[in-house]
Amino acid sequence: MRDRSAEKLLVKERVALEDLVREVVSEMTPRGGDLWACCPFHAEDTPSFHVRPALGVYKCFGCGESGDVFSFVQKTRGIGFREALQFLAERVGVQLSSLTPEDLRKQADARQQREVLSTALDVFRKAMGKVGRPALDYLYERGFTRETLLAWDVGFIPDDFLARLRDAGLSSSQIEGAGFTRLFGGRIGFGIRDGNGALVGFGARRLGDGDTPKYVNTRETPAFNKRNLLYGMSKASLSLGKTRRLVVMEGYTDVMMAHQRGLSEAVATMGTSFTNEHMALARGRAGNLIFVFDGDEAGQRAAERAVDMVLEDGRECRVLLLPDEVDPCEWFSVHTTEEFEQQLEADALGTVAFLARRELQRLDAGQPGGRETVARDVLTKAGKIRDSVRREALVAEIARECGVDRNELRRVARAGAASSRAPVADVDFGGGGRRVPLKAHVRSQFVAVAGLATEVGRLQEIEALVADGVIAHAGALRLLEVGRALLEPTVPEAAATEPTEAPQESTGAARLDGIEWLAALAETDPALRPALEKVLLPPPDVVMPSYEEAVSHLRREQEDQRLKQSRRDALARPGLAHDTEALQRIDSELRARAAVDHSLQAAPAPEN
Repeated sequence: MRDRSAEKLLVKERVALEDLVREVVSEMTPRGGDLWACCPFHAEDTPSFHVRPALGVYKCFGCGESGDVFSFVQKTRGIGFREALQFLAERVGVQLSSLTPEDLRKQADARQQREVLSTALDVFRKAMGKVGRPALDYLYERGFTRETLLAWDVGFIPDDFLARLRDAGLSSSQIEGAGFTRLFGGRIGFGIRDGNGALVGFGARRLGDGDTPKYVNTRETPAFNKRNLLYGMSKASLSLGKTRRLVVMEGYTDVMMAHQRGLSEAVATMGTSFTNEHMALARGRAGNLIFVFDGDEAGQRAAERAVDMVLEDGRECRVLLLPDEVDPCEWFSVHTTEEFEQQLEADALGTVAFLARRELQRLDAGQPGGRETVARDVLTKAGKIRDSVRREALVAEIARECGVDRNELRRVARAGAASSRAPVADVDFGGGGRRVPLKAHVRSQFVAVAGLATEVGRLQEIEALVADGVIAHAGALRLLEVGRALLEPTVPEAAATEPTEAPQESTGAARLDGIEWLAALAETDPALRPALEKVLLPPPDVVMPSYEEAVSHLRREQEDQRLKQSRRDALARPGLAHDTEALQRIDSELRARAAVDHSLQAAPAPEN
């Protein structure tokens, strides 16, 4: 039985990070053995997302996101680590044997619930063509095709659906465990799938008028929580890697009709407000966020709440409000995607423009200083936008919308930015309490120690360099100490005495996990973390030597020091101080070594 850390390593070694990234981004450019792309976590036009396949890590130099295969899946799919591990394990055919009894129970419950929901979907689909004919005619009248209804798991839930589900072989406890209630009877059913495409619940819409709620959903379960789900995300994901655009609506039929008309990036919040969990899903999947809501007051309030959340996250979006009493389903039933793009270009409002107009609508016309107050309020909400160029554009936009002096608002913005700017902390690499840049000889020591992230077998060679005094920098030695601690065996003592079977697959560490190394430094030595991160994930304008180049450089540097000391000794010894031939020989050797190292010394070194 493998432990969790061994299984994690095995999965990580088998998963190619670059393959996961290719499923999300539109294009990746190779550069020096690494890959660069436009970041999937924020909007940009120039690639700053750096993938190092050899290390299995990524970093964006635009927004700062970094991690490995597990964090990438967590952020792009909006799931936790355990779910990401299970997803990747299934992807590469690794059977997780370290699952606890509780994990196994949850897995079994999830499988059973999917089977119950799948059986329910079959029952609802069959009912659509019989007792559900009025529902089918209603959907046809709204413009939906048979193919769309099948693709989106639409069916009819008859009044006697509980009896029908029991007749299909489901027990009352299974039906209740899946979240169904009696309120579902007599409604149109919409199957709801998570970001991976698994059926996790149902929504149901009332036909005609009545005293019951217009929409009901299955009760919350471990797999179904509307705060964590965006309807249509599994289908939209197929397009997001190319467009990096997410169009957020409110209802099931809105999204279905948008997809039927060709807008494949549409998703819906299923009647709830846009949540932090939704924001996390959007952050991982798209850089371009668009809200398309009804133009009535309820739609505008929903849009305002969503825009506030987007700004709080340090991002921007666009808002398109449709004409009053027209929902997106009705609009798309009579318009093409080309007309939608035209409408978006003509009428969509940017983040601060939308908020400014909403605030101005509530403003008394004669209120003294009202426009200035609105401008300051909107400017404060936009305070999480860090890009200086973008902030200047936002100031101009707010000033234009509110009709205030642009220069005065710019002064307010700059004063606010100056007061909120965090002081830059010094990084003490030398242990002397002062900021020290990574010059060539120090950088080579860090690069050599960081070689453990490529191959653990280098530990013996690195320790030999330490013993010889080649690696002596305090920061590099501490980095090695933390890395060595992460490599210590974690097998329980009882397991060490038990006979083991012949291994079926290798679970030994081929290299130190760079992400775990960085995380450990963040806890124990935060000042060292930036140095290791820049060595493992160098910025676009920095060329780092390879492990072999760094070790060679350190060895040559050590030999140079020996020769220099020999020259000093020669000058200090009577008789040799005037031995011109000996001194010229030593000088020639030093110059030759300096020429060999010239390219390495000339490479730009990062300062932390």
